This record gives sequence, C-alpha cells and structure tokens, in this order.
Amino acid sequence: MPRNNLDVLCLLQEHGAVMEGHFVMPSGFHSQTYIQTSLLLQHPHLAQRIAQAMSDKFSQKADVILALTPSNSVLAQEVARVRQARAIFASRNEKGQMVLKHNFVLKPGERVLIVDDVTVGGRKLAQAIELAQSAGAHVFGISVIVDRSMGYLPLTIPLRALLSYPMETFTAKECPLCAAKIPFTDVEKLNK
Repeated sequence: MPRNNLDVLCLLQEHGAVMEGHFVMPSGFHSQTYIQTSLLLQHPHLAQRIAQAMSDKFSQKADVILALTPSNSVLAQEVARVRQARAIFASRNEKGQMVLKHNFVLKPGERVLIVDDVTVGGRKLAQAIELAQSAGAHVFGISVIVDRSMGYLPLTIPLRALLSYPMETFTAKECPLCAAKIPFTDVEKLNK
C-alpha cells in the first residue's frame, strides 16, 4: 500500500496546471487541454511528495532514475533522492535522436526506473527504453505523474501513473478547434 496518498488532480488544478484552450502538443497533435506539471514541481515540498508517490509505484531496487528530457531532471533528482539512486536525463542530438550527454552513462545490468511528467502516446518512452536497453541496462518500470493516453501505449515495460487523465488529441487536419478557427493558446502567456 502506498505511503503517500496524493490527490494529484486537485493539486494540478489548485496550481493552475490544467489549462483549457487550443494547444499544439510537443508531438504535433492538438488538444483542448494542456497539463503543465512544472507549476507543481517548482515547489520543493510538492516535488518531494510527488517523487515519493511515484517511487512507491514500484518496489524493485533502482540504480538509476532516467528522465526523458533535461526539463524533467528535477523530477528524476527527487525520485532518485527517495530511491538513493543516481539521476540522469536524456536529450536530443542534432539528428533528433534520444541520447545521453553530459558524460552520463548506463552500465550493463543497472536497474533503471524511467520517470516522466506527462505521457500521451508513449513514443518518447519507447525511445528511452531502447536507449537504456542498448546500453545493457534493465528497465523495470516507468513512473509518470499524468497518463493522458486514451488507454493504449505501445510499451513492453509496466507504466504506472499517479493520475490517469485521458484526453483526446487530434491531427491538425482533423482538429475541431482548427475547424472552428479557434486561435492557438500560448502557454507562456497563460502563466503571466
């Protein structure tokens, strides 16, 4: 039984992290809702509670906590603190491939827990799994704050989320918000 019973949706809403509008997601898909977890993670006491809850999702020992991007390095650091593990993050090279930089390495046999803030389609998660496995590491789980998928993620590793918040996404061609000529929402302006 998890030690940390968080109402993640309530925390996200209280901190203005669930936004409504017309958003273009990093994947290129469009959505009416955007979740910006960084508005929670900027508060260390909340980041610690979230990290503890994410860590509690898996009982296996972790040697390394791997974040998918530099922007999730705070999340990886907090989960690693709970787990007494190393924290590293991946980034994209010039060709758009996920790689480890900053002299980060994964060693053969190391046990890896991947962390992410919000997942939608699982493409980046699959790339992170491949990156870790190509180094000979063993990925035993993926812990995320919010799972926005509509129920199917093409993953072979267990994913456990603090919050399941399925949201429909659209290609630009099929987006009803575009068809209604609703302008795109600038996330940066929402936060001011």
